[in-house]
Amino acid sequence: MKASAILLAATLATAAVPASAAPFLLVDATSGDILAAREATRSWHPASLTKMMTAHLALSAVKAGRLRMDAPVVMTPHAASQAPTKLGLKPGQSIRLGDALRLMMVRSTNDVAVAIAETVAGSEDAFVTAMNEESIRLGMSGTRFANANGLHDDRQVTNARDMAILLLAMVHSHPDHADLFRTPAMSVAGRQFKNTNKLVGSYAGLEATKTGYVCASGFNVAVSAIRGGRRVVGVVMGAPTAASRNEAMKHLLDAGLAWKGETAGNLRTVRASAPTRGADLRPFKCGRGGVPAPALADLPREIEPAKPKAASAGIPAARPASARPSPHLPATPLPPRRTTEASKSPVQRF
Repeated sequence: MKASAILLAATLATAAVPASAAPFLLVDATSGDILAAREATRSWHPASLTKMMTAHLALSAVKAGRLRMDAPVVMTPHAASQAPTKLGLKPGQSIRLGDALRLMMVRSTNDVAVAIAETVAGSEDAFVTAMNEESIRLGMSGTRFANANGLHDDRQVTNARDMAILLLAMVHSHPDHADLFRTPAMSVAGRQFKNTNKLVGSYAGLEATKTGYVCASGFNVAVSAIRGGRRVVGVVMGAPTAASRNEAMKHLLDAGLAWKGETAGNLRTVRASAPTRGADLRPFKCGRGGVPAPALADLPREIEPAKPKAASAGIPAARPASARPSPHLPATPLPPRRTTEASKSPVQRF
């Protein structure tokens, strides 16, 4: 067994997983080296991990001088109509952009996410176009966004590899606002909002994180952590519960921060294929209580390092932030939404 596998075997001492096991990825954030992976380019629904792109684009607008952090984010009828979790402002009421962004990251409020999108781009549709253009610029080849908050849409898909790239872009591009991505609690108009992600405030060295859940995705999480001068990024998609999601992520981060073994390629040498939509990728059904089925076991006893693809299939380096985004989306426009068992449920957790 390779040194890297031995380390992970010792660290991830959990049960074996079935063939339907969920994807995960562990990356050295400085070099982009892949430390461990399983199906890291498999299409998956992002749920509220989507809000990382919403925050990234809003902060990019602030950085470019188009918006200020104290700009009013006005709740429109469209934003107010979003399914919970939500802040619940009435149309016409507003919140400062800085507070809106923090609340969106802390409590994953869907109405606030759409209101931010409308403030940045004028409409959610225009914002979604910008989201997809930025995905292209960053090299997120397996991602397609259809809304700004991550509420379930068969057309909205991503993968663990692309979410790692997005989290890295969010952290590197907005160091002045890093506290937004790890706030344990906040107050808005006298109301207290706690971050339900138990990793915040409990995992030493946590730098940034976002969680997400819809019935079709299971429990997702992306985390960047720094310890001892080393930064790693971990992504877990489709855990059966929030607790198992957090436990799996702790194991991954601990292994990555102590890594001394071999690597298994680089984010730039692994390319995700075009997104797969809807029932073709959905591993869960929404039960009466929103419980995904079948239940997944935790991470395996031994992780087999991902095999890098040939250099000819590599991902081109992301263009610098100053580069002009592509004015067109690749492939075809978004197809009509398909109504499925998963898409009928508005339930979303964080």
